[in-house]
Amino acid sequence: MQGEFETQGNTVNLRRMVHMGCLLTARARGRVLDKAWGVVLVAGILLALPVPTPAQTEDAETAQPAAVEKTPPDETPPPAEPEPSEPQEEKKSKTYPVRTGSVTYARTEEYEKRKTAEADIEIERVRMPSYAGDKGVLMEREIRTKKLADGTTEREYVLKNPDGANRLVPIEIIREKITIDGDSTIIQREVLKPDYAGRWQPTRKERVTQVGPEASRRSTREVREPTLSGDWRVVEREVTTAKSSENERESHSVRQVPDAYGRLADYEVRQERTRQEGEKESTEVSVQRRDFQDADHPKFVLVERTRTEQTKSADGRVTRRSTTESDFVAGGASRNITPGAPKVVEERTEEEVPGADGTSRRTVVVKERGAVNRELRPSSQIIQETDAKGNVRQIFIPAP
Repeated sequence: MQGEFETQGNTVNLRRMVHMGCLLTARARGRVLDKAWGVVLVAGILLALPVPTPAQTEDAETAQPAAVEKTPPDETPPPAEPEPSEPQEEKKSKTYPVRTGSVTYARTEEYEKRKTAEADIEIERVRMPSYAGDKGVLMEREIRTKKLADGTTEREYVLKNPDGANRLVPIEIIREKITIDGDSTIIQREVLKPDYAGRWQPTRKERVTQVGPEASRRSTREVREPTLSGDWRVVEREVTTAKSSENERESHSVRQVPDAYGRLADYEVRQERTRQEGEKESTEVSVQRRDFQDADHPKFVLVERTRTEQTKSADGRVTRRSTTESDFVAGGASRNITPGAPKVVEERTEEEVPGADGTSRRTVVVKERGAVNRELRPSSQIIQETDAKGNVRQIFIPAP
């Protein structure tokens, strides 16, 4: 019995061992199958990929690498350098001696210019001492210029003179307004002066209207002044027509003032013509005025008819010769007593010679015909010298 039981026990143990071996074999088989399925899956993926042809392989081997796109450099030009602006403040001063006979004094001309947020201010000042060490100002003029957004320009001129205490006080104010609209320009001026109480009152109004291009322009100027009753009336009217071309300029002006009856009538007629031919320039100016010997002024007299010829040589020398005819004697002090046509009353010869270092010398010789002398005689000579800095020295030599 005991042996039987041992046999049965061994059998059971053997069965258990066989079962355990089967389990281990199944697990190992599962691992192998898992590995196999993984290999199959990888092979399927590789088979699904496209296989390159020999031509494609050759192209891939010979193809150059793709150029890397470069960002173009910034072609924006560098910012332009700011243009030099006008100086905010400018001062100039020039002093030169003036000699009259045995007396020599210094005359100083000063100029100041500055810009403010409101306007541009210019100051012109003249100093002329009356004794040694005097630094008083003889005259000062202040100009204020303002440009509005609509293109209008406004100016104010303030003239100052010294009073008894040597203080500068304004004696006159001129206000100007310039309006430009295409070929039309309107200029309005108003003159103000203080009254006995020191209040500024307008004493003169002027309006200038210019119409047309520069080649053919018409200008009308009217001046009004107040009457004793306070009304403003026209006291002067001037109409000017101007034409210009490449080699010629011409202008015609008629000025009217009230006659003996208070009506506006022609008072002065002025004609001017300039012609340029190479280095030669000729100018003719004619001025006629009505004769005051008659209240009805039926005729005009010749005040001036001047013909001037100017030539310029290769070395820069400029020569001007002019001849003046008139119904008056030289200077217009009185009428010619010689009957007949207008007579030659003045001849002037002017020569300007430039220097090598920027200097110049101008000589003027004048001949005149007086009230008694019927022939032209030398009356004066003027010598003017200018140095390289712009200083002028002028000598007046009267005829003996």
